[in-house]
Amino acid sequence: MYKQWSKFVAKWESDPARYMFDTVKIKDGYIKNLNHYFKHTKVMTDKAVNEKPVRAIVESDKGNKYVFVGYVDTEYTDEDGNLVLVDYKTSSKSSFSKAKLPEKSMQLRLYAMAEHQVHGIPYDKIKARFDMAKYCTVHFKQENGKWKTSVQERYQWVEKMRKKLETKLKKTDLDPITIEEMIDTACANNDMDNLPEDIREQFYIENYFIEIDINEDDIKELNKHIGNKCDEIVALEDIEDLEGYLSYTYPYDPDNYYDKKLCAYHTSDYFKKRENLVDDLPPEENLDEDTAWLFGGEMDKQQDDETDEIMNMLFG
Repeated sequence: MYKQWSKFVAKWESDPARYMFDTVKIKDGYIKNLNHYFKHTKVMTDKAVNEKPVRAIVESDKGNKYVFVGYVDTEYTDEDGNLVLVDYKTSSKSSFSKAKLPEKSMQLRLYAMAEHQVHGIPYDKIKARFDMAKYCTVHFKQENGKWKTSVQERYQWVEKMRKKLETKLKKTDLDPITIEEMIDTACANNDMDNLPEDIREQFYIENYFIEIDINEDDIKELNKHIGNKCDEIVALEDIEDLEGYLSYTYPYDPDNYYDKKLCAYHTSDYFKKRENLVDDLPPEENLDEDTAWLFGGEMDKQQDDETDEIMNMLFG
């Protein structure tokens, strides 16, 4: 899997039209994290199904039904007979906080609804999780002998264990200089292969998952929410100037990550042409009274002054 990922990165880096990260630091961290993920994640060749198509039917309060078709990133049955639905994420875990999780998990819960509707699988036998590829769960043994976990970015997980390594290695017969050199090497390689076996045995890593609770009550609420939202979307088709309505109600925000990076419309040639038309308009000083107010020119300022004067007369 790592070889395939490496080929993909090489192809991406050679593409002049490739997606560009905001900074080199973000790009390097992203690639290093995924390099580590693909090196250390085991591939389930016998049990897993990737990109499995599923179909769910939702119904609104008005009785309107809508069909959704999606693709589960990975689906498999675990040793306890549970159907496990996995969605892979490379974004930061801060976007999946407890407060944001209900919205973020709608897609996975919709997949669970689909499997229940089509195959009759009870909700208590369906598990759903986000596989957060950017992170790993570090298990480490405390001084009291108990194990504890810490979630860290993959590309620097050993560095984050530096102090714990120092504490453990100081209890050995190694001299301080050797200890420092060993830890520096481990951090540089982002593994503990050079450390004594009894130290290595006190650390191990696993994929970091965010588990999603699947239950019938939440699924019913989801069904209602999506169905009613579909009714609202369909109702928009009755608006005569739909494009104008959407442009006014949902204006393009260049500071919004979705608008800037993900929204297909705002990255389309059609949108860019519209933006160019606005840029090509004549300077505001050449506009007449009927159009100047649209662009915040002197006419606009004059109207504001007149409005202020009237308001002062009326309300003192």
